[in-house]
Amino acid sequence: MAVNGKSVLMVTFEATPFVKVGGLAEVPSNLARYLSSLGWRSLVALPSHAPTGSRGEKIIDSFTTPMGEVSVGIGTWYNVTFLLFSGSVLSNSAVYSEDVMESKVKLFATSLSIFLSRADELLGGFPNIIHFHDWHSVYSLIKLKHDFPSGNWYSAFHIHLLVKRRIKPEIFPELGVPLDWVHEIRIDGRKETYTLEEALARSNFIAEKVGAYEADRLITVSKAYLHDEVLPFLGHGFSEKSRVIYNATDWTFENAKAEVLREHGNNIIDFSGETNLNRRLDLRKYFLLRGIASLRNEEPVIPDERIKKIIQDISLPPLRENGKPEPFLFDGPLAITTGRLARQKGFDLMVEAVPRVLRELGNAKFVFLVLPVWGGEDYIYQLADLQRSYPENVRVIYGVAPSIYKLAHLASDVFFAPSRWEPFGIMALEAMATGNPLVASRTGGLKEIVLDVNDHGDKGTGLLVPPGDPYELGEALRDMLAFMEASNTGNLGWYLKKIGNEKLVRLLEEYPDAGEILRKNCIERVEKYFSWSASAATASAIYGELLKG
Repeated sequence: MAVNGKSVLMVTFEATPFVKVGGLAEVPSNLARYLSSLGWRSLVALPSHAPTGSRGEKIIDSFTTPMGEVSVGIGTWYNVTFLLFSGSVLSNSAVYSEDVMESKVKLFATSLSIFLSRADELLGGFPNIIHFHDWHSVYSLIKLKHDFPSGNWYSAFHIHLLVKRRIKPEIFPELGVPLDWVHEIRIDGRKETYTLEEALARSNFIAEKVGAYEADRLITVSKAYLHDEVLPFLGHGFSEKSRVIYNATDWTFENAKAEVLREHGNNIIDFSGETNLNRRLDLRKYFLLRGIASLRNEEPVIPDERIKKIIQDISLPPLRENGKPEPFLFDGPLAITTGRLARQKGFDLMVEAVPRVLRELGNAKFVFLVLPVWGGEDYIYQLADLQRSYPENVRVIYGVAPSIYKLAHLASDVFFAPSRWEPFGIMALEAMATGNPLVASRTGGLKEIVLDVNDHGDKGTGLLVPPGDPYELGEALRDMLAFMEASNTGNLGWYLKKIGNEKLVRLLEEYPDAGEILRKNCIERVEKYFSWSASAATASAIYGELLKG
């Protein structure tokens, strides 16, 4: 087996631009993209979750497995080569459905090993770094470690979100990996020899623990998440092999403006007579009174047909037929959010927080751009009830709406992220890159991304609140919305009376344009600390450690 020097293969279940469900999709693709500029040959392997060839890939290999026929196609994005595995259950469109999950991870692991056995012929050599993402890749990690025992390649296991999924040991013999397989694992800075069965038992059959034992490096997305949640759960014996690679965003303020102008420029001219996107108040008024209702015919996109049926059934004003929102009648200070409709994201806390805000800021607007997922039906109904209760203040867009996504970010005054837990929070970076101060939970990566005004004063980028507390969330949202509107309009007298946070009051009294100062802080912080080029440089350094032995 020839090893292709300085070559990295990302193993994942989703990856931009081919398959995207959540924030995970951005990481392997963008790391690979920017690693290529650092001299790495970058590849990404994933199930296609679609019929063979339908992603536009060129088929380069086909083979038979005990679970059915599999094809491997190549797609490209920037300088990255994507290996898309299709056929049998790998073509099932339900990316994370429990109905097919076990079958998918088994067939993907088997297929990846078969394909890599011909790496010399098909890829010009075996990658010397294989970077496995989240628990779905753990079966592949063990399968490849067993099938390709050469010391010429190294592994990294990347935890984006601890789900504590239980491994089924009986699957490994089905994959051709016997439970009595004897191999080395690294922990506490030393190598020890175990059978697979012993390693699984020592890990309590938890997928992330298995990955942490088996990989040469353990990676996660923020220092806070590593030290507050990952190591306390996995065990501090993994500290020596643990590293952090921050997630990032390729969003910039100027690029977002250019995209919005291309999509909405003529409509903005028709609405306001100009296209000066630096005047956020004008852009906000356009978004609330017209833009929010200008979705393309196919939007919002909801991939799951079962969820789509639920949305159709609850489409009552201010939600139009097929999930399209009605525009607002009046302008007002605007807070937005984005993300999956899951308990983790804490959107249900807004059911209590919104009325608290509206008692003192009756003109405030809240727009939820959310992706409904199976298992989160309760949250669909809760937000539907919220917008029906406050039709002048709340809109929920269920599904993907690219035509207004960046418009919403450029129009908004505040972004809220009430997550109960959040390993990192790419949505926070997107918000800050477009000049939005945050009201966010003091948890995980959010407390590293957001600089609390209470601690950092005029260098701050938002407010942090205790996770799971709708009262504190509502207070902070009221304060930040009133603060930004006072700065927007120059109407300090009225809005100052609404702000309970003394630090925000003092900032406005000292700097009447303090809102613009916070916006600038947000944009500059993302540009300086959370770029994909910086994250790729960190990954390259980690790989370099491994290659040096």
